[in-house]
Order: sequence, then C-alpha cells, then structure tokens
Amino acid sequence: MMYERKSIEKDINDIKKMKESGVFKKYIEYIVFPYYKNLVPGTKINLTFPITILVGKNGSGKSSTLHALYGAPYWKSCSDFWFSTEVDPIEETGGAGRNRFFYGYKEDKDSKVKEVMKTRMRRGSKTKEEDPDYWETSKPIKKDGMIAETRNDPVRKNVVYLDFRAEVSAFDKIFHFSRGDLSKKKDLLRRRSKYLNRLFNGEAMRFPGVPDEKVGTVSELDDEVKKKISFILGKEYVSIKVAEHSLFKNPGTSIYVKTKLSSRYSEANAGSGEVAVIQLVKKIEESEEYSLILLDEPEVSIHPGAQKKLKEYLIEATKRKKLQIVISSHSPILVSDMPSEAIKLYITNSQGKFEIKEDVDYREAFYDLEDSVSDKKIIFCEDFAAKNIVEKVLEQMGKSQYFDVEYNQGGEKTLLTKYLPTFITHDFFKEKVFLVLDGDMQTGYEYNEDELTVKQENDIAYLKGCVKEAYGVDIQAYVDGGQGGKREDQEIEAYKQYLNYYRDSVFYLPDGSIPEKIILDSEYVKNQYESIVKSLSVTNKNAKEILGMISEEDYGNREHINDLIERISYKWSREESSNKKYIEDILNEIYKK
Repeated sequence: MMYERKSIEKDINDIKKMKESGVFKKYIEYIVFPYYKNLVPGTKINLTFPITILVGKNGSGKSSTLHALYGAPYWKSCSDFWFSTEVDPIEETGGAGRNRFFYGYKEDKDSKVKEVMKTRMRRGSKTKEEDPDYWETSKPIKKDGMIAETRNDPVRKNVVYLDFRAEVSAFDKIFHFSRGDLSKKKDLLRRRSKYLNRLFNGEAMRFPGVPDEKVGTVSELDDEVKKKISFILGKEYVSIKVAEHSLFKNPGTSIYVKTKLSSRYSEANAGSGEVAVIQLVKKIEESEEYSLILLDEPEVSIHPGAQKKLKEYLIEATKRKKLQIVISSHSPILVSDMPSEAIKLYITNSQGKFEIKEDVDYREAFYDLEDSVSDKKIIFCEDFAAKNIVEKVLEQMGKSQYFDVEYNQGGEKTLLTKYLPTFITHDFFKEKVFLVLDGDMQTGYEYNEDELTVKQENDIAYLKGCVKEAYGVDIQAYVDGGQGGKREDQEIEAYKQYLNYYRDSVFYLPDGSIPEKIILDSEYVKNQYESIVKSLSVTNKNAKEILGMISEEDYGNREHINDLIERISYKWSREESSNKKYIEDILNEIYKK
C-alpha cells in the first residue's frame, strides 16, 4: 500500500494553529544580522511559520543564512561552512566590527523569548588550540537592537543539514567526482564491491587489516519510511538498505534497493534524485522531535512530480514531528501555495548588498524566480572559461542584458545527468534554458523526429540509445511510477523530450575546441606570449597546460588561472575571428528563440 497524503491547505492551517498554540518547542522565532557577510546590516528574518523558504538568485545569501542557522544551537558553529583562507580571507574592518548574528528563541509556549548573540572570534591560548574562525556566544549588544539584558545559553536543538548540490553517493564520489584514470577507478569499484555486497547481506566483510565496524555499517529502512519514499518517487519499494562506509577510500553512502517490479540495484544504477530523497527521508525520520532541518536546494535532480510530493511530505513531517524547517530553493513548485509568511525573497540592492523581503505572496516569489529565467534566457556552460568567453561575446554584441550565463562546477557530465532532467520535464525551464558545451563533446548526431519509424518511436531501448548517441552519456528518464511501477509511455516521452531538447537547445563551441584553446588562438596571446606559444601548436590536450605556463610567467604561480582567463577572454573578444563569429551566430539563434 502506497503512502497517501491529504490536502496541503489543511495541513498548513493545522501547522499555523499549532504554532499559535505554542506546540513547537525550542523554536527559533527570528534571526538578525547586524553584520554578516554581504547581507544589509541589521537584516532580520522572522520565522513565523515553521517552514521557511528562502528564495532568490544564485549568490544572494540564502546558503549563508542556512549556515548561520546551523551555527545557532548549542555546540554548533557556522565556521563548519564559512572560514577564512589566504585565498578568501574574512576581513573584518570598519565601524561594523566583527561578523555576528543574534536570534531569539522560546523553550515552550510559557517561556519568554531568549536572545543569543554569536560572534566570530579568534580563539587561542596555552590550553586551547588556536582557531581563527571560532564563533562564541557573546554578551548582548544594545546598539544591534537586542532586548536581552544578560547572556543566554544557545538553544539546545538537534540540527540536520543537507546540501543537495553536494549530496552524492559513494559510487558517484569515486566514479564521477574524483580525478584519475577511468580504468583504475572501475578496477577499485570492482575489487571493493565484494565487501559492500557482504555488508548489505549482513555478512562479515573481512576487509584486510581493519575491523568491520570501522569500515562501514548498514541499516534497513522500515515499512513506514519506505512508504514515504515510495510516495515521493512514485515507486513501490520492497526493500531499502543504506550503508555508511569508507570502502571506496572516502566516507560515503551507498543504497541497495528492490522495488516491486525490479531486481535489486545499488546507487550505481539509481538516479541521483533517488539517492537524495532516500537520504532526506531517512534523516528526517531519524531526527528528534522539534529538530531544526536545513535543506539547501532539495529540488536538485528531482523531477517536478517528485518535487510536489516532496513538499507534501515536508509539510506532513513538520506537523507530525513538530519540526522547524528552513529551505533554500529555486523551485517554483516548492514555493507555490505556501503561505506568505513562509517565503523570504532575497533581492540585490543598488549597493550590491542583499536585502530580504518578507511576507511575499508565492506568486510574487514565483515571478522573481521566473524573472531570472523568462525575462532573460539562461545559458549553462561546462566551466569558468566557457562562461567567460560567452559573456565577453555577449558584451561585444550588446546583448548581455538578455542573458544570464552560468557554469556547473561538476562539468559536462554532471550538467547532463543531474540537471538536464529538470530542464526537459518542465516547460518553464525547457523554453528558457540552453546549453553551450565544449566543442570536444560534440557527437555530430542529427535528430529528426519525422524520420522515426512507428516501431522506433515506441522502442524504449532504441530511444535511450539515440539519447546516448546525441549527448555522449547515458541519461536516465525520470518519470512517475505509481503503484504499477514505471510507465513505459512516460519513459518514451521523456527520451523524446531529451532528443527534442538536444536538437533545439544544445549548442557547442566551434571547431571541436575547448574554450582554453579558443582564447589561446588570439592575436593578443601570440604577440604577448610569443616566447611560450611560438614553438607550440595549441591543442585541446595542451591548452590548459599552456595557460598554466603563462600564469607562471605573469603571476609567478598557477593560482591565478581564472584571472588570466578573464583577461585573455576580454582581449580575444575585441578581435575579429571565425570562432568569435561562430559563437555570435549561436547566441543570436538562442536570442531569437
């Protein structure tokens, strides 16, 4: 029997009544930032509704707010996420003083609000290890607007923090996100999978030289948790096992599942969204009552149907376990139909600081999300260099105002396998988001829907093969399943959408080139760095190494590669070349769509 939900509206009204009645204990009522990162000094967020959704464009301070909330309770510190380095020093100068924030919380319905100030300090003595990023509870500061008369202890509240851009399985960590020879990585996974199989089967692992309990542990989720996961993902799970282990060198998580209509499979054959949802539900169900749950972009890799059900689950869990949940999100689906007091809209002011608008109707927040997509087209590139040359060409064309150019730090494979499924399954994104990938990834595949035979257009294996031939990688079809399992008609439609998107919205840099090679072919580079490039033929294989050599000549090291790329991209964009003309044609085509 699948887990079922009642109306969202009723649950939201019930949660409001519970909050008004003081049911939520150890509840953080508000948080204030007298001086914290790039937020407008004195910014206050009222956490009136037990689910708060932080909405805004990338880099507007949403994750920083989650980090502060993470560091609010007893024995927690936001320095786990924000700390000073020589490359990115935290500078605290001027009249504002040290980075700090304070919050007010209530133990229960009968207690008064207690305010707690947390301040970034440098700790160090003969008895304590030096820590330049130590945050400690400090005395109240009246000029910051505090009402507290004395120093209060921080709230003693369990915290669960999940960053879904970083939540990857143990398999993905070694196979997709680590460097090294592919064959060696595959060999490692093959050799050590036998130990993981023993762990999932409840057998002694017998890992050489290390006690089993030091290598990994496994747990099987109970029926109620499985029902909740089944509801969100549209699959009926018979068994879900979750292992925490270090078998693949680094600590990580593996899953081993069986659905009603499939044999068992691990995270190697599961979608990243499936792994993320299992992790989220498991950790929320294991959390204590009244816990603080912090979710950073939970919609990543989860298709729209699952996003809607995820929201329903989070609302139900808040009501059942009396949780306080704060979510950073770009998803209109998560924002829609939420009460205005739940939505906080991050806006950049004229000074480049981030303001927060409260009590925002979800339609207004949706419009702001849409503004970064519908009023402007979004171009996703593979890396920093590609983003730079696209932006520089747009500047020369006078069309920068019509585009937002982003890049994905995980590279082309992550962009295609993790983010593309969201783009193609929602018209909102499909019509406004475009990919400009490196030229060396171009497969040359040509797709014509009219040329498909009746048999081909209904053959899942054939369509999946066409998708791989087009993009160069396997891409899963995320579809609703329901009690009957995965629907073949939806899977067929998903693969057709991938192919249509490839035909209409995927573009490649010219001449099979990576961006580093394109900018190194400029006259500026040939004249300015003649001693380096004169004797070399610039290729895709050596372009990054040549940039490293130039960085060493200009800066004395290779730590300023991005600065160098920005400078050379600008010089390249001022020249006339066939590559620049090719990119202009691509951007004009996207502009007209």
